[in-house]
Amino acid sequence: MPDLIETKEAAVRSWYLCSRDRYPSALVPDWRVGTADDGAPRLAAQVIGENAREALHHFASAYPLVLAQGGDLRPVFEYRPGRVVCVWRTDGVWVELWHHDTPAVPAPSPALMPKRRFLPPSGRLPFPRRPRRTATLTKEN
Repeated sequence: MPDLIETKEAAVRSWYLCSRDRYPSALVPDWRVGTADDGAPRLAAQVIGENAREALHHFASAYPLVLAQGGDLRPVFEYRPGRVVCVWRTDGVWVELWHHDTPAVPAPSPALMPKRRFLPPSGRLPFPRRPRRTATLTKEN
C-alpha cells in the first residue's frame, strides 16, 4: 500500500500546485480507494467547489505530470453518464479526478406577447379620441 499513499500525495500536490492561483476554491478533499477493471489499484476524488469544471480541464491540459515508468499514461478525459472524469496512470495506480457533468441550460425566453397599449390605472385612454384643434394665428395689421 505505500504506492497508494505516495501516489495520492503526489496527485494532491500536483492538483494544488496547478489550481491554487487560478481556481483556489476547487478542492479534492475526499479520496476513495478501489480497484480498476484491469485489477490495478485506483484512487478517485470528486472535484468540488466553484469552477470545478474549468479547474479540471485546466489541470488535464496544462499541468505537466512527471511520468516515470513505462506503463504511465498522461491525463485524458472520459465522459461517463453524469460525470466528467480525468484519468491517468502513474506508478501502476489509476488516478481519477471527476466532477458532475451539469450541462449548461439556456435561460428560457419569455413567451412572445402581442403588442398592446397599456391603459393608465383610471381606465381612460392616454390620448384624446378626437384630434385637438389648434387655433390658427392670423396676423392682424
